[in-house]
Amino acid sequence: MVEIRKALSEDWERFHEMDLGVFPEDAIWEDSFRKHVEGDAFFILELDDEMVGYLILQRYGKDEGYIKSIAVHEAQRGKGYGRLLMNHALDWFHTQGDIKAVHLQADLNEAALGLYRKTGFKKEGTTWHYFVPFDSLKPRGEYSCHEIQESEIEAVANIFPSIPAEAIRRFLTQEDVHVLVLHDSKRNIKGFARFSPKFPGCFPFQMTTAECFDDFVIGLKKFGKPEFDYVRVTFTDIPGLADICEKREYRLHHRLYKMTLRLAD
Repeated sequence: MVEIRKALSEDWERFHEMDLGVFPEDAIWEDSFRKHVEGDAFFILELDDEMVGYLILQRYGKDEGYIKSIAVHEAQRGKGYGRLLMNHALDWFHTQGDIKAVHLQADLNEAALGLYRKTGFKKEGTTWHYFVPFDSLKPRGEYSCHEIQESEIEAVANIFPSIPAEAIRRFLTQEDVHVLVLHDSKRNIKGFARFSPKFPGCFPFQMTTAECFDDFVIGLKKFGKPEFDYVRVTFTDIPGLADICEKREYRLHHRLYKMTLRLAD
């Protein structure tokens, strides 16, 4: 029997075992698991009481949704379970009443892309995820990194439309997260990032120009943990920055498609 149900805190051990089989390098930590249970639409797919997949959904901005994770264990793929989870996700977003668009980040494999395209998702951009060692950087000293101020939120949303003001305010409520802006010498906003020190990494990470990159990343160091000598940077549609990372031979962890489904115009 196949069932999709809400995740429970007591699911942790079985979930962790399954998750390691799905995302061995990006498995969800226990504290993140429990936060998702408490705060997100977090669902488990079971087959005869065996966990075989999961789904994590979030609101993003005022009238947008985000499929944070949709996963089926490798041994159970090709059986229609991904479609079941996707249908459940869309049903949930429809129950919210005001969701006009749903976003996700898609791995570049034909099975997943085929599912998303059949559902109506369309590619809207490309996302890169790189490991950046601090000792590889050559900061210019022209830009500085600071915690965001309430008075800057609307300005950031105007400069970077993919990051709604409502999403920024939601980031500010999250534990163990720094919400940061990059300023030039005249206090103009040139970058934005949500930084998780335990990861350690940034997503979203945005800049107006790739020349800010070294100053921005070195500025993250003071908000991080001393045991890490690198940061994981995830950014969308900054091809100039992807070129820099490639030329420096940084480790590319993921290249994804940002995909969007419009539920209403």
